[in-house]
Amino acid sequence: MINVKPKKFKTSSGLKLQGDVGFLEVPENRKNPSSRKIRLKFVHLKSLSKKPSTPVVYLEGGDGLSTWEINSPADIGSRVDCLEVADLILLDRRGASDESLTYIWKEEYPTDFFVSEEKAEEHYQKVAKVALQDFERKKIDVKGYNIEEHARDVNDLMSALDFDKYTLFGFSYGSHIAMTVMKLFPDQVERAILAGADAPNQALNFPRYLDEHIEKIGRLIEQEGTLNMTKDDFKALVNQTMNKLESKPVTVTVNNPLTRKNIDLSIGAFGLGLILRLDIDDANDIPVIPMLLHSVNNGDYSILTYFVQKRMVLALGLPGQGINQQLASGVSTSRWSTIQREAQASIFGNAVNFPFSAVKNHWVSNTLSFDPTAPLKTDIPTLFITGTLDCRTPIKQVEETLKGFSNATHLKVENAGHEQAHWDPQVAYDMIPAFINGKHIESMTEYYSAIKFIKLTGKAEGHPSIK
Repeated sequence: MINVKPKKFKTSSGLKLQGDVGFLEVPENRKNPSSRKIRLKFVHLKSLSKKPSTPVVYLEGGDGLSTWEINSPADIGSRVDCLEVADLILLDRRGASDESLTYIWKEEYPTDFFVSEEKAEEHYQKVAKVALQDFERKKIDVKGYNIEEHARDVNDLMSALDFDKYTLFGFSYGSHIAMTVMKLFPDQVERAILAGADAPNQALNFPRYLDEHIEKIGRLIEQEGTLNMTKDDFKALVNQTMNKLESKPVTVTVNNPLTRKNIDLSIGAFGLGLILRLDIDDANDIPVIPMLLHSVNNGDYSILTYFVQKRMVLALGLPGQGINQQLASGVSTSRWSTIQREAQASIFGNAVNFPFSAVKNHWVSNTLSFDPTAPLKTDIPTLFITGTLDCRTPIKQVEETLKGFSNATHLKVENAGHEQAHWDPQVAYDMIPAFINGKHIESMTEYYSAIKFIKLTGKAEGHPSIK
């Protein structure tokens, strides 16, 4: 069932756009006849072209809230180049705006959560257990939140809108879903754009990617020159700081967002590793990472406090849809064995897979109609876009996925992190619209804004963590 209402939009430049806002009603779990109904919001922006190409379905990463852009004239204006060639449909992921799907831990905050992987896993398993009980009490079927259900949502929406063919544009986990649509409904997908590509068989990551990223940041620091530091100096700083926190965790004071009261948290090597895993491939945060490590190593925890405050919610909330969708994709036995082996050798342990690794064996079991650990093989024209500073979905991982794509182009964006690659001006405003319009794009490298590192000492600015 679909409900649609027309709506006019205006960009920050004053350009008026025609569109619809609607909701698609679907079963929470198509395999469960008694499943409750859920509504998925979508926005359909009409093309500015008199002869538009096939419509584009955009699938957001992160929390899956694809329609957030419509509330900002500046953000919706950034999509005008796509609208010059095709309709754009922004579909929220199932569960993206359903607060009942996030379990909030309201008991005492675990002050040792960031000390070690063991402490963090112990707490998260406890949260998962009560969260599952809470979801069951609310009659929420978390088994309905997986890539197969997401993919069927996309195809059901396009069928309801009377589109037999469409183009997919998936970012990060949105690409995970897009590839599943390509697997299940290949005849409906005309072409695909996959940015920060994360394939279904890559749901859990290799720890070595974070280790290799440290090397890459070190080379960048050496080349950029501001810090007068070699790549080996940076690697030594990382190891020294991690070892220091491993032997003696430090204490920072942060504000609990639930109680609004200050609490003291102990931060060990795992906590710092978790922060690096989450922020070291964002071009906005990369410039301050050396200063973060240097300050911690010298007893100044002000920048560390900023990042802990930002990430402390990991111990407070469990997103049922997010945890389930990742674990439902699973991991092959051989891949998991490699992950465990690499985690033993990495100074960061298995931080790259937290919290999914913590509840991998303590969550509900899911059965998909296909094997998600099998690589996708397709001849659908596909444009991959990857930042060279992306360690979440690094170039090496994307090249592994590319082996199954017989008609693909890979755009690499220098100096772009996971969040930035598809927003490079030439990529966003020229290449993506051209690809949507059916033009062939050659594999090549683009260049994002140069990274300028913040000096380790003295007066500094350029990042919100610096006071």
